[in-house]
Amino acid sequence: MKLLAQREYENIKEFIYRTLKYNIMTLFLKPGEKISESELQNFFNTSKSPIREALVKLKEEKLIEAIPQKGTFISKINLKLVENTLFIRKILEKEVLRLVILSPLDKKVLIEKLNENLLLIEKIIKECTCNEKLVELFNLDKKFHEIIFKFVDKGEIWNIISSSSTHYERFRVLETPEQKTLLFILEQHRRIIEIIKNGDVSLIEETITLHGENFLNSCNTLLTKYNSYFLTEEKKNEEVVANI
Repeated sequence: MKLLAQREYENIKEFIYRTLKYNIMTLFLKPGEKISESELQNFFNTSKSPIREALVKLKEEKLIEAIPQKGTFISKINLKLVENTLFIRKILEKEVLRLVILSPLDKKVLIEKLNENLLLIEKIIKECTCNEKLVELFNLDKKFHEIIFKFVDKGEIWNIISSSSTHYERFRVLETPEQKTLLFILEQHRRIIEIIKNGDVSLIEETITLHGENFLNSCNTLLTKYNSYFLTEEKKNEEVVANI
């Protein structure tokens, strides 16, 4: 596990929470991996209380789970939650793009901001050799969409989507290292900018749907390669029976 530097304004609970979440999201802590309160106490050199408070928050975010008489584990990537996130994003992103195109507001500054973001994404893709760079890439990706949502005063909706996307984001860490996937992200963002620039509502459906199709194509490959990292409906039922 990687120990982050504590920020000046952070209390110990916030620091532990941020460090654990970072390690979960970058897959330094693997899905299904067991974690121990006593080991975390030693790692952070602190008492039980801030460790437990941080774990409660991570549990609320479905990033860890406590199994009676077995211990605390990093949550496996729940494919149903990944699918639900994609479903919600697909519907909302299409509608928000439509609102942007139909908006009478000048889009020059919006397009400039999106192009600046795109240049940063290109730079990261050239350097993308580890999971930490992937998280940086995803943060830029989220910022790209946040800029679009905020343009039509839907920033809060984007915040809701973003905060409920943790399983999807871990899936992406597994999915993205291949160069073709990185280039797909770049190309999709270019297409979105062109759609806004040209005001072409008819291309929204095709562009956003392509992203969902890419997920489906990746899913079977990743399930085979990283089977133990995933919680499918079938596995979920098996685990419920095993824990009775």
